[in-house]
Amino acid sequence: MKPRVFLFDLGGVVCRFHRERRLEILGEACGLPAERVDEELYSSGLISSWDGGAKSAQEVEEVIRQRLGYRGTSAELRRIWCGAFEPDPDVLAAADLVRSYRTALFTDNDALLLSGLPQHLPEVDDRFSALAFSCVLRATKPTAEAFAGALGFLDATAEEAFFVDDRETNVRAARELGITAVLFEGGPALHRTLVDLLAG
Repeated sequence: MKPRVFLFDLGGVVCRFHRERRLEILGEACGLPAERVDEELYSSGLISSWDGGAKSAQEVEEVIRQRLGYRGTSAELRRIWCGAFEPDPDVLAAADLVRSYRTALFTDNDALLLSGLPQHLPEVDDRFSALAFSCVLRATKPTAEAFAGALGFLDATAEEAFFVDDRETNVRAARELGITAVLFEGGPALHRTLVDLLAG
């Protein structure tokens, strides 16, 4: 069956994710070394809990202010947060092939990123019909609950969907559910895959 909905992972597919950039810039804004920011946010498990929907965007910001001493504006924090993502022009071009279909950005990420995406990553936001973030789904890949939630955003069944991700575990889980899934191997390869699917 030719897919009628298309799901794209964010970090590692649509965008290159630069964790160190976020740590360094946020650290500078807080007067802290990047290692301390890493400990407070990542090693502590906070980021993972936020990805799962534990906090709203405002609550995430409040925690960052409390734990790191951030004193900047909310808008600047969102710019820093989104600045870790660098859109891949080859993938955006591939996504343009399916803009007439229902599409979703299917990602394990938090509410702060979701709130900043339209303003700070508009070229990403504009290309997708739905933003299926784990913080909204309250489930992360590769769980069946996450995939069911993302498909629900697009009102589609697994058999009607195409999914691309840079993690083999997520691709394998999608295939087990009946989704047509491919491991990301670069924008040009994804472009060829989509051309072939749409021609089939």
